[in-house]
Amino acid sequence: MSETRSPSSPAAGAGWTVLQVVPRNRWRTGADTCPTCGATVELNEPHYQAELDRERSPNRTEKLTRERRLLSFCDEACAADWIEAYEHDA
Repeated sequence: MSETRSPSSPAAGAGWTVLQVVPRNRWRTGADTCPTCGATVELNEPHYQAELDRERSPNRTEKLTRERRLLSFCDEACAADWIEAYEHDA
């Protein structure tokens, strides 16, 4: 967990909707960087994950109409801070 929280500019981009934020534990091996505080998030340890979704324009070779993105946060407070900043900027 981080002692200093200053939400970075939400990096999700335009058109994304936050579908859910859930606690995860032992999700998979590896690490991500918390988009709020920059701390390393070990994905096989307790953390929070936000699922984002947006519509996408299919091209002639693809039929996919939805796009999904997962963000990993070091704790619930960082997830809440990021979502608040994202919704404010939207």
